[in-house]
Amino acid sequence: MKNKAQQIITQKLRSLTVDELLTYSKRYNVSISKKEAQHIVQALKSSKEDPFDPKERHIMLKKLASITSPETARQVNRLLHKFAKAYGVEDWLK
Repeated sequence: MKNKAQQIITQKLRSLTVDELLTYSKRYNVSISKKEAQHIVQALKSSKEDPFDPKERHIMLKKLASITSPETARQVNRLLHKFAKAYGVEDWLK
């Protein structure tokens, strides 16, 4: 069950739109500009890393930091954790 849920969440991350990401960032009080959201969505769509694996998530965030900024990558990580917490799966990100 956990693996299936992780697959669904990962698929959702890879299919996010800019508007959806901006909506989530506002909902969870994470500051992301529209331009940053565009870069983030593009990076997520091409990412092969598993966001639930700590090492792969770190690689994904490093790549994101290189195309946006370290602060944006931190904001995305923060958003990912808040999103997971809202759905009761935060422990999956450890």
